[in-house]
Amino acid sequence: MSETQTTAEPTGGRGWAWLGGRDGFLHRHDGGFRAAAERAADGVSWYVNDFALSDVRPWRVPVGESGEAGVAERPVVAWRAAERAVFDRSFQRIMAGIRAERLVKAVPVSTAEGECVGGVGAWARYCLGLDDGGAGGYAFGWEQGGSGFGGFSPEILFQVEGRRLTTMALAGTVDAAHAGDLEAQPKLGREHAVVVDALRQRLEPLGRVMVGRREVVAQGTIRHLRTRLSVQLDEEPDAAALNRLVRLVHPTPALGISPSREDTLEELQMVRDEAGAPRYFGAPFGVAWPGGALFVVAIRGLFWSGDKVWLPAGCGLVAGSEADAEWEEVELKRAWVRRVFALD
Repeated sequence: MSETQTTAEPTGGRGWAWLGGRDGFLHRHDGGFRAAAERAADGVSWYVNDFALSDVRPWRVPVGESGEAGVAERPVVAWRAAERAVFDRSFQRIMAGIRAERLVKAVPVSTAEGECVGGVGAWARYCLGLDDGGAGGYAFGWEQGGSGFGGFSPEILFQVEGRRLTTMALAGTVDAAHAGDLEAQPKLGREHAVVVDALRQRLEPLGRVMVGRREVVAQGTIRHLRTRLSVQLDEEPDAAALNRLVRLVHPTPALGISPSREDTLEELQMVRDEAGAPRYFGAPFGVAWPGGALFVVAIRGLFWSGDKVWLPAGCGLVAGSEADAEWEEVELKRAWVRRVFALD
């Protein structure tokens, strides 16, 4: 992991936050924030943490009035292609664990890097505001101290409405031209089933888990398999319970590893570090308010610090995965992000 990816920790101060969806849901703030261990009892609070959930004060409570985002000029990014050799090493390591029956599924990351004079933060915020739902999923973004991330996530970690918690298994990806493979290829079905089973097991202690039907969903030129799950909680989660729910659900095998144990999570983090994955890629990002909360998975986006920008993508490996096909998947996702942000 490069030094620029570990600087400018979001511990408080001025910044901006954005989370919106095509269903009319939108929260945003441009101004001051203070860091806290739990969400505020009243009003809106934002959740910003890295993939390892290492921040003990992950909540950002808005301070003062929200400002207006300005218009930005389209940036010019000098991209360096992601290294296939780095991805192949991760692939071989994970597949060895699967063949030894030590692992069932894991998600390696491939990262393209670039440089942009003046940074891409203002442009990313501008693009989030332009989206009318055409990108699909939820527009999410955060910046503080010149570092941040933003994108259009097709995946929610979970949503709370009163006592009802909903989540989703989103795993199995192809381009639009091969949408039929999602139902036809056993490998894609296995990849999806691992995520569904893991989420069901994690939620069962909370109550009766309702599992929806598997469906194919679109995000632009990308197609996914998705299954929704829900559970009725005994009571509306308070601030401490909300923190526990994040740690219960994250990371799902859709972006993590299965089985999920201390040793396998450490192995996954090592694979991510070797690939130069940004710390916030695949992490929970969300917003909470009295009576509800929404957390998305920070994927399909850009990550930046100063003039540096990273574009990571992951893929789910299970028995039967082939390196060339998985590489095509991460390249498909990267190309989609560049198009959405007009950075081709």
